[in-house]
Order: sequence, then structure tokens, then C-alpha cells
Amino acid sequence: MRMEYNQHLNLEQRLTQSPLMIQSMHILQLNSTELLDFLTAELEDNPFLEVDADKPADDNENTSDDDSRDDSDLSEYDTVGNLLESAPNVRERSQAETNDYDFIQNTAAPDQPSVDEILSELRTRDVRVEHVHAAEIILAFLDDKGFLVDGISALAKMTGLDFAIFEEALELIREISHPALGAVNLRECFLLQLNALEEDHSDARIILTNHFDDLLANRIPQIAKAESMTVDDVRHGISVLSLFDLRPFAAWSIDTNGIISPDVKIELDEDPTKDPIVSLVTDYLPDISLSNAAHQALQDAKSNKKLHAHLLRKIDIARGCIDAIQQRRRTVLDISGVLAKKQAMFLRLGKQYLSPLIMQDVADEVGVHISTVSRAIRGKYAHTPQGVISLKSMFSGGQKTSKGTSRTRSSIQQRIEDIISAEDKAHPFSDEEILRILRERDGTTVARRTVTKYRKLLNIPASSIRRQHS
Repeated sequence: MRMEYNQHLNLEQRLTQSPLMIQSMHILQLNSTELLDFLTAELEDNPFLEVDADKPADDNENTSDDDSRDDSDLSEYDTVGNLLESAPNVRERSQAETNDYDFIQNTAAPDQPSVDEILSELRTRDVRVEHVHAAEIILAFLDDKGFLVDGISALAKMTGLDFAIFEEALELIREISHPALGAVNLRECFLLQLNALEEDHSDARIILTNHFDDLLANRIPQIAKAESMTVDDVRHGISVLSLFDLRPFAAWSIDTNGIISPDVKIELDEDPTKDPIVSLVTDYLPDISLSNAAHQALQDAKSNKKLHAHLLRKIDIARGCIDAIQQRRRTVLDISGVLAKKQAMFLRLGKQYLSPLIMQDVADEVGVHISTVSRAIRGKYAHTPQGVISLKSMFSGGQKTSKGTSRTRSSIQQRIEDIISAEDKAHPFSDEEILRILRERDGTTVARRTVTKYRKLLNIPASSIRRQHS
């Protein structure tokens, strides 16, 4: 038996990061509240960090009404939630089955990994760099329930990255966290969870695939008749759905009752030809610096190698923390400045004037990687003439109109809202009529189902509900 040894040279791209790089990325993606907690912990842990001066928080800068959030809720969410919570299972169950069911219902759901934990898990796997970057962008654009309402196709257009990379990254995220994370809507959320089960549950699948609207309206007899099922079969299917999560990422959901602390303040110059004025809101954050005692302690410990090495590590960590915070401020300010300049019309006139803007354009202008932009805007808000808004809401994909201009999703939604507000309340516009107005007057071509989707996102009921009788 002869053994041969061969050498092969393989060229591959791997993501290798130093501890300082990881700390810098972590600090960049912290929002203002998280950064304050981080600084407090670091000041307690590292004696070589000290506060330069105490800064009292400015309540006017740091608070906002809940209505200032730019969050869009799924219109069917509460409807399905109430329906499934009260869904009876009329099939006869043994006492053992009942106890098992109650045990499942009363067992706390397992803790879901945080965004940082998901990204850390991806970096430890043999995953390509572009997949990690795509995952960061996906996680940054999830809504507060874990949905990706516009889907990964919108992210691909917004960022200029390959759709297939986003698709593969989303599969990796779901494998680590929740099988329905990043679902477009509640229906897909349920289907993804159903697909993850070993058992088929054909009754539940039929309801989701063919009769989701009937499920919303609680039309159980109609579903049973259309599918030649018994009412008990339909109710059994609904009882299966009642065990699913309505929030794919509940552990990461935003507390809508919390206080928003904007990181950025954007003001408009009286001269409309001048760029908006952008500044960081740092009144509530302490200024930290390297302690004066650090150098003396290091000098005194020269005779003790172990102590000297330990103190040197602590000082390096303190310096790295200070540098990372300064870098975070510069990056957030630079990116916010580009956003304010490119969306100046929106800041002056409102949502209808939001311009199409992709992250790659901002990254190119600032001179950073697109993943840096996604980290910098994560969870951060700006105090603007249009209220307190999230930085990510200033990004939007565009759609060409027949008049040669581009309109964003937000501007189309605003236009739909304006059309409905101006309608005759005795004869409100149907979704088909709204679609005709958008096409003929604005040159905006969208599908009727898109008009319906946007109307629901605006929490505007159908025309039959809006009609006012004299």
C-alpha cells in the first residue's frame, strides 16, 4: 500500500475579524438606548475609562409619541389572532391527549436568538461573506413582528445585490432562528411553519392555500362546502394553525410603548437650495475618555510582567471602545447627511415626495461597504420636520411611471390615502377605481392586489365599509 502526499492551493474568501473589528461593528449597530447601556457597563468594568462630563438628558430631544413610529401592521394580524385563540377543536380527545395539549399550551416558547447571535452563528459557519452581508440587511429591514413585508426582491432592488444571495441568506437565517422569519405576510408565516412539521396536516394546508380570506372572515361552512370537508375537519385545521407563532421573531419585537431616543436631528435651511443641516443627538450620552491614572498605573507595573500585560490589555480595550464610538458617530453622521440631502424634498413636503434610494448609492457616496450602511441604520431614528422617523424608512425602491418619473412605495401609499380622503363618502372609490386614477392621472402602473395591500397597510377599510348613508 502506497501513500501519496499532494499539495493543493485553494483560493477562497473567508470572513476573518479581529476582536476590535467585531467590537466596532457591534457598537455601530447599537441604537442610542443600547449604546447608553453598553457605555454604563464598560465604565463599571474598565477602570481606565472615565466620564468627561455628565450631560443631563433633554426630554424634548429624546421622547416621541408612539404615533411617530414608522411601523406598518399587517391588517389581518389581529383578526387571525382572535380567531385562532378561540379556535375550538371539537374532535373527541382522550384525557391523555388533553393533558398533552394543555402542557404544550402552558410551556414557555424556547428563547429565540437575537440579531447579534444569528450573525455570530453565521460568521462561525463556513458561510460566504456576501451571505453574511445579505443577512445583516435582511435583519435590519424586518418589521417589529419579524416580517419582511416587501420581500427579498425589494431588498435586492434597493441594495443592488443579487436576489439569489438574499434567498440563500434568508434560508440560513431561518435555519438558525425561526422557520417563518422574513415571511411576507401572515399566510406565508403559517405555511412556512406548516412545511417545517413532519406531519402533513392537509386540512390546515388546504385552508391556508385556498381559503385564507374565508378564514379571516370566519366562513367555516363555506370552506367546508367548497372542499367537501366536514365542519369538524375545518375546525381541526384551524386548531393546528392556533399552535403556530403569529410573530416569527417575537423575542426581537420592538416595545412600542418604549421611548424613542433619536440619534440624529435633521433641520431644514430657510433657503431651499441648501442641504439640510444634520447633527447628532448626544445630550443623553456621556463623553468617555482614557483615565489619567491609566498611564501611571502602566508605568508602575513595569516590574511585574503579568500585571503589566493585564493592564495593557485593559487599556487597549478602553482605547478600542473610544475609537469605535468616535467611528460610530462619524459613520452615522455621514450616512444621515447623505440621506437628508437625497431626501430633502420628502423632508420638506412629506411622504409623497420620497425619492427612490438604494443603499448601494449611499454606501458609494459615503465610501463604505453596503453592510456598514445596514448596521448604521439599524434601530436608529431621526428627529425631522416630518416627525421622528426611522433612518431605514428613508430608503425605498422606485417604480417608473408613464410620465418618466419614479415613485416609491411610500409615495404611492400616500397618494392612495389622499385619493380616499378626497372621495365622495356616499360613493367611495373601490380598489379598481383607485387603480384607474393612479394609472390615468399619475401614470403609476400597479396591480389591483397591490392597491388592496397598500390600503390595508394604511388601515383603511374596503369601500363597502367606508360608505356613509344619508
